[in-house]
Amino acid sequence: MRNDAFERLFKRYFNEAKLYVTALCRNETLAEDIVSESFVKAFALIDEEKESFKFWLFKVCRNAYFDYLRKSRRLAPIDDNTGSDDTDLAEKVIKDEEYRALYRAIALLKENYREVVLLYYFDELSVSEIAGITGQTVQNVKVQMYRARNKLKEILEGQI
Repeated sequence: MRNDAFERLFKRYFNEAKLYVTALCRNETLAEDIVSESFVKAFALIDEEKESFKFWLFKVCRNAYFDYLRKSRRLAPIDDNTGSDDTDLAEKVIKDEEYRALYRAIALLKENYREVVLLYYFDELSVSEIAGITGQTVQNVKVQMYRARNKLKEILEGQI
């Protein structure tokens, strides 16, 4: 019974979690490893009282990514050249040119802005859930969303 639940959760949330972690680390292989390990941790540690497995999983994924950064002593954002354009998950998932332009614009945002935009718009989490995942206040997440939207507008208007 427990294996069936794990399998259903894995099928339902793996791609979303992988997209989120790939956006953070910009390395598809590393993202797969982090998400796979995070699924096992999240499923083993979650108690029956948790409201949203997705929320819990994303928090575990985020923490696992930052643990990886600490262990590898790379506290600065990972360089853009770590993943090739051929294997970029966004290029495989998002075929339409408008979405590709939007995703590229999102990739240009600072890491904290990029994270809140992805969680809010692509993973459809609420501001309070994002605050819980990132460890920030709700007000700070709202400010980051506002600034991220303005920066996206600036970037996208420059491309037209």
